[in-house]
Amino acid sequence: MTRITAASASIAGASIVIALLAVPASAASEYGGTTASDGTLRKGCHNYGYRYQVTAPTDDWSLETFLRDPDGQGIASGVFLADSDAREQGARFRFCRYATRPGRFTIRALLTWYGDLGEEHRVWLEPSRFRLTRPR
Repeated sequence: MTRITAASASIAGASIVIALLAVPASAASEYGGTTASDGTLRKGCHNYGYRYQVTAPTDDWSLETFLRDPDGQGIASGVFLADSDAREQGARFRFCRYATRPGRFTIRALLTWYGDLGEEHRVWLEPSRFRLTRPR
């Protein structure tokens, strides 16, 4: 793990709050994206799959994902680091039906990468959306 990535991983919780407040909400699909298929909101607590892809200009990056429910409430999140995660792979959000209503969900993703001199770059990727319905 690089010194810069290690430092960012150790403050991931704090950086989420700071990033949400300090970074303009500019989307940049050229740096990657997220996707998820429509599905069924199952009884109990379950994992719901999605995919992400990172095309950061350097090999020192982190990706934070945030899942918002139909009411806009944050219900799950994920963190991926260049040193331990692939640039493209499947991931999962875990949440429970009793606390979540069906509808249209949104995945937001914040990509951070570091240049050769340690300069930090941040960009919000284009949000992706999917639907979860109740079983029939």
